[in-house]
Amino acid sequence: MPQLETITAPFFPALAELGEFRLVAVDDMPADYQTLLAHDAHMTVTVEAFHNSIVDVAVLDEHREGDYYSRTSLLICRQSRKIVQFGVMRIDLSGLPQIVREEIESRGTPLGRVLIRHNVLRHVELHRLWRIKPGRELQRRLIYQIAPAANQPAGMAASTNDDSSISVFNLAKLPTQKSLDAERLYGRTARIVVEGQPAVELLEIVKA
Repeated sequence: MPQLETITAPFFPALAELGEFRLVAVDDMPADYQTLLAHDAHMTVTVEAFHNSIVDVAVLDEHREGDYYSRTSLLICRQSRKIVQFGVMRIDLSGLPQIVREEIESRGTPLGRVLIRHNVLRHVELHRLWRIKPGRELQRRLIYQIAPAANQPAGMAASTNDDSSISVFNLAKLPTQKSLDAERLYGRTARIVVEGQPAVELLEIVKA
């Protein structure tokens, strides 16, 4: 089953860099986050339904090791440009059709939409639910709503000062340090089984 440290290690050698993670029961989550996270469906489909918007993917960083391809990315509502998910994906490409591999590595389409479009035999398995005190990267992406610059190459986003891309959602009232310290996000670990074999491990952290 997916392990937080394994999924995040290529980008956050210490998990604390990303945030403080605590297991949470579904009944202890706010209702919106139960809707967004407590299910066995693709997050692409779920966040599009919840926010009533098509979402686009913005890849922040990538890592390759043999047949394994990992990346960090955002899902962004197409019309409003609100960032609604920060994700980390680790995928074994060896069991996927070549056309699916190529589309995933092209970084232009959310993973769930790629698998659905090509009718890949798959099912999603929810692993664990998490309550998260966000570290700097999660604060920047999901609270301050800082998106990478358009056409910025993957791998540059985490190190580039892209604060000029703060979303209109928080331009008017950025969080104070006090409110930031109290902020909690919610996420999940899950996996996607393809053709009967575990193929994708996921960490998905959302903003309602």
